[in-house]
Amino acid sequence: MKQILIISFLFCAIYVGAQEKNRQRVSPSEIKLEQYFSFNPLGLTEPQMAIGVGFGNRFSPRSEYFSEISYVTRNYYFDNAQSLNGYRLITQYRYHFLQQWKPLIDLGFQGGARRKKHHPFIGVEFRLKSYNFTSSGTFVNYITHDTLSKFNYNASAVSVGGALIFGSTYYISSNHKWLLEFTAGVGGKQKFVNYKNLGKGYEIIQQRKFDFFGPPAINETVGTPYFPSTIRLRYIIY
Repeated sequence: MKQILIISFLFCAIYVGAQEKNRQRVSPSEIKLEQYFSFNPLGLTEPQMAIGVGFGNRFSPRSEYFSEISYVTRNYYFDNAQSLNGYRLITQYRYHFLQQWKPLIDLGFQGGARRKKHHPFIGVEFRLKSYNFTSSGTFVNYITHDTLSKFNYNASAVSVGGALIFGSTYYISSNHKWLLEFTAGVGGKQKFVNYKNLGKGYEIIQQRKFDFFGPPAINETVGTPYFPSTIRLRYIIY
C-alpha cells in the first residue's frame, strides 16, 4: 500500500512539474509574429523638427526590421534657418534576446503564444537626412580678400550616420496592442553642406566655437559622434 502511495505521489509531482514548465516556456515557433506602426514624439523637439511614422515587422521569433520616414522642417524654437524642408530615413535591424515565452492563456488570451510584457533587443541603425534651407551669414574669400556680410544664401545638407542601439518595449494596454519603446545607442555621423548661390572660393565664418560633442551649426560640414535615443509609441496591427 505504501509503495502504491509513493508511486502515485511521484507521478503527481512529475505531472505538476511538467505542467508548470509548459506554462512558463513554449516553443518560439509558436510565437505570433507582429507588424506595427510607431510614432516618435521626440522628433518634434529636434533642431530640424521631424514629423513621421515608423513601421516594424517581426519576421522571426528573434529578428525584426524597422524603418521610419519623416518630413523635416524648421523648428521655430531654435530659429537657426529662415526656411527648411527635407526628409529623414531611419532603418534598423533588431535582434531580441533574453526572451521568456508564455502561453496567451496565462495572460487572459486564447490561442498561440506571445511575448512577455517587456524584453530587450540590440540592433544596428542607419540613417540618412537630406534637406534644403535658407539663411544668412558672413563669408570671406581669402584669395581676393573679399567679405560678404549678412549674405542670404540657399544651401542643401546631407547627413549620413550609423549606430549600435539597445532598447526594450513595454505593453501599456490590456489588449497588448499599444506599447512604449525605449532606445539608446552610440555611433557616428557625417554632414555635408553645399551652398548653391555662393561664388567660388568663399568660406563661411562660423559664429560659434566648435564643440565635438555638441550639435553642429546648421551650415557646418562636420563629422560628430552620434547618440541616438528616443521614445516611440507603438501600435500592433497584426
